[in-house]
Amino acid sequence: MKNFVFLLLAVLSLISCEDKKVNEVAFQANVDDRLYISTDARAALNEDGSVTIQGFTNEESMTLYLSRLAEGNFAIGEGFTNFAVFEDMGGNIYTTNPNGEGVVTISELNENNKTLSGIFNFNAFLPGIDTIYVSRGTLFNVSYTGGDIPDPTNAGTFSAKVDGNPFIPITVTSRDTGNTIITSGSTVNATIAISVTSNVEPGEYTLPRGGFSAKYQDADGPETTAEGVINIIEHNIANKTIKGTFSFLTNRTEITEGQFDVAY
Repeated sequence: MKNFVFLLLAVLSLISCEDKKVNEVAFQANVDDRLYISTDARAALNEDGSVTIQGFTNEESMTLYLSRLAEGNFAIGEGFTNFAVFEDMGGNIYTTNPNGEGVVTISELNENNKTLSGIFNFNAFLPGIDTIYVSRGTLFNVSYTGGDIPDPTNAGTFSAKVDGNPFIPITVTSRDTGNTIITSGSTVNATIAISVTSNVEPGEYTLPRGGFSAKYQDADGPETTAEGVINIIEHNIANKTIKGTFSFLTNRTEITEGQFDVAY
């Protein structure tokens, strides 16, 4: 029944998008009550026959994973291999795994031009913290090629201790927003996010400091950081890799033994 509801929403989404002006290539959707429009969109065929479709802006990304490249409906939900991921400007990862639901409809494949078009909708979770609802999603003339697109939830390694307990994230992300590199790790119910300037050089940086921050939030919400230290060990701007350590104190929690080694 749930899958039927999402299929119905997908059809309504297509109808509602017919009057919209669509660019030559488009990957766009409503994320809750705002419009997300990618500035770049691409798709890739993976070695196992699945397909990854991604839309990017300078600050956010949306990714759709489908079991195969074909026209038709691809349900998202328990028991299906299809899923969706949204990364917001704060580096938070919302995913449909394991409890989200939705549907992606590929309405047209152009094998000559190697493009795909369709519609989609889904709900996704920042585990234990927040939920987003993505509706009226549109794919139009998105090019697909062979070769993997990197998994946005696995940028490298990230770990810490939270009040002495191991913090081992299930998703690790890192992105350069233009001015800031935001690296975050998320468990089922908590997130740690470390931000540094895009041109940061190796060295020790004491918090609070302009352009640098360390944040922690759990099921009770964001906490206020009182003080801390971020130590950049290596930063290769050409290869877009960064490695460092961190520790900080919030109004409720002590974060110690933090470390990351990621590509952004």
